[in-house]
Formats: sequence, C-alpha cells, structure tokens
Amino acid sequence: MRGIYWHKMPEFATLNFFNNTEKLPNWYWTGKTKMNCLKDAIKQSLTFAYAHHIQRLMITGNFALLAGTDPSEVDAWYLGIYIDALHWVEITNTRGMSQFADGGIIGTKPYVSSASYIDKMSHYCGTCFYNKAKKTGDKACPFNSLYWNFYDRHESKLAQNPRIGMMYKLWHNMKPEDKTALLQQADYYLKHINEL
Repeated sequence: MRGIYWHKMPEFATLNFFNNTEKLPNWYWTGKTKMNCLKDAIKQSLTFAYAHHIQRLMITGNFALLAGTDPSEVDAWYLGIYIDALHWVEITNTRGMSQFADGGIIGTKPYVSSASYIDKMSHYCGTCFYNKAKKTGDKACPFNSLYWNFYDRHESKLAQNPRIGMMYKLWHNMKPEDKTALLQQADYYLKHINEL
C-alpha cells in the first residue's frame, strides 16, 4: 500500500472508476440505522475509533459502494473516524480495496456482497430489523437488492472480469420479473437511504 501511495499519488486520491457521486448516508455519523450490521460497526467505530477489517471492508465499505457513494465522502469518513487511519494506509485501502475507485490497481474485483456473506462472517443478521433471506418486499435486507443493482448498473465495466463472471451468468439467467423487482427495490432504498 505504501508503494502504491508513493507511486500513484496525488492522482490516486481522485480516482473514481464508477463515477460515484452520492452523499454518504447521514447515519454513518450517528449509527442510527435499522440495519444491525451497520449500526453496530458504526457505533463501535464512533466509540472506539476502531473496527475490524471485515467491518470496514464488507459492512461500511460494502454498503457505501453499493449505494454509489462518492469515494471522497468515504475517504473523509474513514480518515475522520479511525485512530489508525494514516493517510498512506487509508487512501489506498479505501480508494483501492473498499471502493474499487482505482479500477483494479490494488484489488482484482469490487468487494461487494449481499446479506448472505455478512451472515456467514458475523452474528449481525439474526437480530436485525431486516430479513437477510428476503430480496424484495417488506423488510427485505437492503444489501440484497443493492447488490444486484450494483452489478446491473456497472455491467459494461465489470462483465469481463474473470473473478465475477459467474455473477453475471446468474443475473442473466434470472426471470425478467425477478430482475425488475430487485431493481425497483434497490431504487426505493436508494431514494430513502437516510431512513434505512
């Protein structure tokens, strides 16, 4: 990471491969969300200025990427929250690994997931307001529809990536009505993101 920092800065800090422009949800600064994984990871971060790598990458970073958040917003949050966020470590991890804003200089694929992975890697889903198994409908976990929305939105940039080709096969094999329902669910959540 230090080598990338010295080799690629200051341009690296402006990279935005997906052209994401959304604001970070307000509850990133309070932890007041009904999503148990984000509530716990954010409140822990605000209280102790520390979070585990999985909490940073696959919960807070994952959601920010799925939501189309401007990488500069994510950079500012990580730099402002974590006690170990030295600039050369934070910027390369955030822009490169967490947000894939560098288009693959550091990581080979975007680190995004649905609720299934979060459930495997944590204890959060069992007591969440949202249902980890539901993709659409009342109390469907936002990670599920946002995950498929992310792949649909960025197919032109990601479809040829050999590490995620299987996801596009799954997406293309879904029934049209199921795809529409997922995208509509994601659109609703994105429009009401500060209420999640």
